[in-house]
Amino acid sequence: MASMVVLTGRFGTDPEAFSGDKGARASFRFASTEWEQGEEHTDWYSVSCFGRLAERMINQGAKGKKATLWGRLRLRKYTTRKGEERMDARITANHIEWAEAKGASVSAPAGQTAKTEVGEVKYGTDNYYKGGANLLDTDPDDTCPF
Repeated sequence: MASMVVLTGRFGTDPEAFSGDKGARASFRFASTEWEQGEEHTDWYSVSCFGRLAERMINQGAKGKKATLWGRLRLRKYTTRKGEERMDARITANHIEWAEAKGASVSAPAGQTAKTEVGEVKYGTDNYYKGGANLLDTDPDDTCPF
């Protein structure tokens, strides 16, 4: 089963480089976290990409870096040697964009403000978790969410 997905999350590992007859390939782990009813839930994915995208990930990707990726999701059921049923989620990425501004801080404590090249981001406030419409200091009369 294959489905198209869009995920925003963080690199869980530095990309590993592979090369072969068909060109470059990069593989890495990717974590996508969501909050449900006040609890954090993180899903992990194995991601591969090929060609020029793989070369870019090898040069620019790094553990902890925030990104949004588009690709095909493949789910595979398997049984471990201990007899446990498991599910493996693999993504073949065809597009990846960095999701944080250059120079942005990702470690500001709750209630603190981080200065970035695009403005100030207030962490730990209600506005931070409402999809980004109020993340930056904006004109209060501006109703456009992006």
